[in-house]
Amino acid sequence: MNKFHLAIISVLGLTLPAFSREELPQTERSLLQPEMETQIRPTGLNKADYATGNWWSYRDRLHDAGVDVFGFYNNIISGNVSGGLDSGHATYDHDIWLGAKFDLEKMFGWKGGLFAVSGINREGEDLTAKYIGSIYSTQQLVGGQRWFLYQVYLQQKLFRDQLTAKLGRFGASDDFNSSPLYGFSLNNGINGNIRNVLFDTRFSAYPFATWAGALFYEPNPQIHFKAGVFQTSEGMFENDDNGLNFGIGERDGYTAIFQVGWTPEFFTRPGNALRTDEKSLSARDGKTGAAPMIKGMPGHYWVGVTYSQWDLYRRFTGGFEDHSYGFYAHADQMLYQEAPGSDEGLTAFVASAYYPQTDISIVPFQLNVGLNYKGLVPGRGEDHTMLHFIYGKLSRDYARSVRVPGHGNAKSEEVLEFAHRIQITPWSYFQPDIQYVINPGGTGDISDAVVVGAQMGLTF
Repeated sequence: MNKFHLAIISVLGLTLPAFSREELPQTERSLLQPEMETQIRPTGLNKADYATGNWWSYRDRLHDAGVDVFGFYNNIISGNVSGGLDSGHATYDHDIWLGAKFDLEKMFGWKGGLFAVSGINREGEDLTAKYIGSIYSTQQLVGGQRWFLYQVYLQQKLFRDQLTAKLGRFGASDDFNSSPLYGFSLNNGINGNIRNVLFDTRFSAYPFATWAGALFYEPNPQIHFKAGVFQTSEGMFENDDNGLNFGIGERDGYTAIFQVGWTPEFFTRPGNALRTDEKSLSARDGKTGAAPMIKGMPGHYWVGVTYSQWDLYRRFTGGFEDHSYGFYAHADQMLYQEAPGSDEGLTAFVASAYYPQTDISIVPFQLNVGLNYKGLVPGRGEDHTMLHFIYGKLSRDYARSVRVPGHGNAKSEEVLEFAHRIQITPWSYFQPDIQYVINPGGTGDISDAVVVGAQMGLTF
């Protein structure tokens, strides 16, 4: 029995009895389209959200029987306008995610049970590696360019839905250190997860799944606790096995993650304070019959820690380290609301991570900042306008390992990004985007790059 076996038994076996109530409802947050999580949850179906509609009522029938099928297509076309390694080039990448969720309670009477399976296809060429030379990829759909089996997991709700246990194959990014706001960036320094967590430790992320077990506990709607253990192996980020290598080797280790979060909503008010539509109201208290509340300005705050026990973390100075650890934090808050109860307005976020082991960490410190305005253009209430900034401080040990004789050491890399997402229909969007990459690679030897592109997506 190796380190990973022991760790997962600890989380799912020893931690579970500590809770007296039940689950935090969880759904996969798309790294491709932020709104996806509401579309594949097996609790409701709106045929207008899908390009293929209701399949002559068969989609409704499947949903009523406990089966929700989902599919997403996203692509990015980007070009290096100036600077970088070689300007004047453009590349295309796409990502297709297909899967199904099975409500085991509807299907077999298994109360609180859910089974999910999904697969991914990625194709295309990486503009960043060949033509820009930056550490952060300007096209977030790059990585694992082939067909992959991704998720295969069983989820169980317990104790009045306040505790969820999840076991199988999935990525840590599905449930930890991720926000729908990140999905509006085309740069992978933001999109999905704050990137230095993936640079500096073995943090499994879409489209790469590993064996894992996790617990999610929500004692009330404003507080959550998450804990998970994920397999760590040499080949976990390789794409030559199509996600079909289910083995657990003797050299494998584990990555343990713990996260605690707070989700307040400020400036709520009674629903009878003014006239408002149903979309502006918080849920009515079904037990007391209390009047609905007008939605306030929501926020999401969390901190997390990762610890990985694995013998093969390569030091830049030679040899190996047998563990890795670090911390991450996130805060987003709606700052301006166009009207009481409206979800249109300005939201800001800040995310940061610190991995202090500079002998194995490429980016010990990273800071992301973003502004997202929904409905900035009059009459376009579902569109989003975004401004993002990434700062990555490179470690001295890494800088020495990549230093070119006669040139300076790597210090940092920054990215400034501006984009506007046009929501064409509930199931399609188009997003022009421009990125200014400052000091690509961090060395000062590559000129700043301007990358212009666009992303589009469809929900099937």
